[in-house]
This record gives sequence, structure tokens and C-alpha cells, in this order.
Amino acid sequence: MKLALALICALLADAELEKAKADFKQALGELNAGALQSAAERLAATDQKAATDTLMDGYGKCATAIKGFWGEKLKHYQEREANGDFKIDYKTNPPSIPPGDVAKYMRYQEADKQSKAVEAKILNCEAAKVVIVKALGKFKGDASVKNLIHEVTAGADWQRRAAAAEAMGQVGHKDVPAALLEALKKDKEPAVAVAILDAFRELKLSTPEILAAIAAQLQSDYWQLKVAATHALKAAGALGGIEPLVDAIGKADGRLRVEFNDALVALAGVDKHGDAAAWKAWFDANKEAISKGTYSAKSTEPGTPAGRAMTTTTFYGIPVESRSVIFVLDRSGSMMDPSDWEEAKDLGTPTGPGSDIQKKGDRKIDIARWQLKKSIAQLPENAEFNVIFFSHDVVSLSDKMLKMSASSRKQAFDWIDKLEPYGGTNPFDAIERALSYTAGGINGEKLQKSGVDTICLMTDGMPTAGAVAKPDEICARIRALNKTRKVKIHTVGLFTVSKGADAAKDLKEKEDGIKFLKQLSEENGGKFTASGLPPEKPADSKKPEGK
Repeated sequence: MKLALALICALLADAELEKAKADFKQALGELNAGALQSAAERLAATDQKAATDTLMDGYGKCATAIKGFWGEKLKHYQEREANGDFKIDYKTNPPSIPPGDVAKYMRYQEADKQSKAVEAKILNCEAAKVVIVKALGKFKGDASVKNLIHEVTAGADWQRRAAAAEAMGQVGHKDVPAALLEALKKDKEPAVAVAILDAFRELKLSTPEILAAIAAQLQSDYWQLKVAATHALKAAGALGGIEPLVDAIGKADGRLRVEFNDALVALAGVDKHGDAAAWKAWFDANKEAISKGTYSAKSTEPGTPAGRAMTTTTFYGIPVESRSVIFVLDRSGSMMDPSDWEEAKDLGTPTGPGSDIQKKGDRKIDIARWQLKKSIAQLPENAEFNVIFFSHDVVSLSDKMLKMSASSRKQAFDWIDKLEPYGGTNPFDAIERALSYTAGGINGEKLQKSGVDTICLMTDGMPTAGAVAKPDEICARIRALNKTRKVKIHTVGLFTVSKGADAAKDLKEKEDGIKFLKQLSEENGGKFTASGLPPEKPADSKKPEGK
């Protein structure tokens, strides 16, 4: 009787597995989000090896499809760029397209329509990948987890290896840590290594062997791996992460120095503000206690004066620590309007580079030029920078990052002065282009050792144009694009509320805009500010001593 019941249960389980597999494949083919999530969860509930195979195959199909869609996307994007310089007559009410530019405008509109259609497919595929990884993270059985381990340690496709690693960050199986450790030591694809480090960050593991393997990535040629390793050490919360971070901060500058310092503050409970010598002296004084695991922060521990700042420049009052930054600014038609943005009153009399730069008007575009020029002027010699402006189309100062010098500064200033407000608001394409400066490949899937590590975005309105124009979809796409690139994104909103009949509408747009920009900055490690608001201050994991 028991044997018969067991056989019946096995047959029912097999039937459910086959039904879930069939439903999953159908939902994936149709990109039906609700049906896909339901089928993926049912597959995970079976906890069988065959279910992991089906989910991993689905992930691979999504990744392949996205690569194909990017080929279409680039074709439509080029058509948009070729026709995006149509004129707009702002003397008419509403603004109109001059007769001589109507044909160009129509070509632009058609290319834009096709771009949106392709981008929607990419968005759906990326959403499907998220669903699949979440489902894979629910497997617990030995056979199914063994299958994931094989994928991450021996899989032929790097994107599938990265997906398996990401999923394993949610799997509490005893064999996962050793498998991730093996994969981290041998995988040569940097994006996979980032995914493994992110998995360790989620698992918060702190054995000596794991800490050593994570710390070894602080010596990587890829800054993205250094950032991911730093976050993993910080999440582990172990004193064993302190010494490699102290060693690393002595060789770092720009954003990496900030990342290392923030992790050390979280682990040590004292802030040395990026001063490598001060951190070394502190470590030497506390080395024995740290090695024994008895260290605790002293209430009398002196901090290092905050004057030893790590800031390389500022952007609308936001401190920017990067030596490789892209400024992305709005130049849509509404940037012709008067600006109500004011500099903080507590800054005192400006001194140093850029302090002699004066604003040349009170329009939003005038303030933008003024703030941007000051930001560029404050950059140290040999810092890398670029500038992107967006309306409905996107224009760049240079097709490569520029080294800061007197000549590149003049090149940038001359270019900035020529741009006037025009057209709609397309932040997504501008951010996507900025992110391309740190990754290669047809869809930016290959990390590069250099390139932008920080983006500063300013806009005065909600998105109205571009391949992706809904705020929640923009955030979702940037999350996918920036998952392994690790670029920090600061945001600034210049939202104006009129006092007339449109006041309620303007207030609603300001509220929606603040919500959008705050989400974008928070999800990408940046800070946010807006007209009438002070710049956000980064939250410390632990309150530093001596401050």
C-alpha cells in the first residue's frame, strides 16, 4: 500500500513538473509576465533538477533574445539620430514643426516608435530574467543545487554562470559557499566575478578563506570588482576585512578611496576620511586586538578632521568623489524657463578653481551651464570627464572620455555655450549612453577596466521622450544595465511650481519627479537634491567616533 502511494505521489509530482515546464515555456514565448512568474514559482516548488534545467534554459533564451533585439535597437537608434535635428518653432502656440522639417520629423517619429517597440521587448526579457533568478534562488534539494553549482563552476555561457551565481546568493545550502569560492578563483569573466561577489554580499559569509578570496579582488584590474569586493567585505562585518581594505586605500583615489573608507568606517567604527596614512597608523595601533577578534571602537578614538575631504568636485552642491565622471544634463525646451535654484547659503565665499566663473542669466539652462562649468573646472588634472546633453535626442561632447587639461576644459566650455534649450525630455537614452563608457559589446555586456564610474544627472521635468519614457521602466532598465557596471548615479531635479492655473499640475510633476530621481539615485549608490532641498548626505552604517 505504501509503495503504491509513493508511486502515485511520484507520478503526480512528475505530472506537475511537466505541466509547469510546458506553462513556463509558453509564457516565456509570449513574454506573459503573470503566467511566467506563476510557472517559475511552480517549477521552484518541485525542487527538481529538471526544473533548474528548464529555468536556466529560459534565462539563456532571454539573454540571446536581448542580444538580437539590440541589433534592431541600434538600427532604429541610428535612424533617430540622423533625423533628430528637426527644428521646432517656439513662437507658435503650441510649438510647431516648420514645413521644411516635417518629413525629417516624421522619419524621426517612425524610428522612435520602432525603438520603443524594441525596448519594450528588451524590458520584458529583462523582467523575465529577474523572475527566473528569483525562482532559482528557492531551490534547496541536493540534486537541484548540485545542478546550479555545475552551472556556475562549469557552464559554457558566462551569462548563465552569472545568473546561477546571483541565484546562489539566496540559496542556504551547505555546498554553496565552496562552489562560489571555486568559481571566484577560476572564472576569467569579470561580470561573473562581480555576480559571485554580490552573492557573497547577500550571504554575508566571513570564514577566513572566503574573506581572503574576496579581499584578493581588491587587487583586480577591474574597478567594478574592487567595488563589489568592498561591498561584500562590508556586508560580512568581520574584522578580518579591515587589513586588506587599509592596504587598498593606500593605493586608491577618487571613488575607490571613498568606497574603501566607507567600508572601513562600517567595520572599525571610526572615520579617517580617506586619509591612508591615518588609517595605517590606526591599524598599527589596533592590529593585535583586530587579529585576536577583541577589537572594539573606543569612545575616545580620535577621528581625522573632515577637512581631509575626498571630494574632487561638486555638482549642484552634491559632493562628487570620482576621477572619472560624466555629466548628463537636460536641455529640453522647458530649460528656457526661469530657474529658482539657489546655492546653499552656508558655503561661504567660493575660492579655488571655478570660483571665478559667473552665471550669465537666470534661465535654467544658464544656471546649468554655470554649475557644469564650475564642476568641470574643479576636477583635478588628469581626471577623466565627459558631458552629455539631452532633449528628445542625445548629444555628447566626445565619443571618448577626456583627460582634464586646459585645452579639454576650453573644448568643453565652448561646446556647452553653443547648446540651447530644444525639444522633449529623454533621460533614459542619455543615461544609457553614459553607461556605455564603461562597458563594450553590442549590448554593453563586457566590462572594461577603465571608463566612467560616476554619472551626475540633472533634469527639470518628467521624461516625455526616448526609447523608455516611464519612470518605473527607466529605473528597471538602469538596474539591469548597471548590475555589474557598478556606476554611481547622482541626480538633481530642477522642478518649478508656477503660481497660476497650472500650479496643481506642476506640483504633481514635482512630486513625481522627486520620487523618480530619488529612486534612481538610491538604487545606484548616489545622492539626490532638488530645487529648495539640500543635497542628501550619505548614511553611515555605524556612527563614526571622534566626530
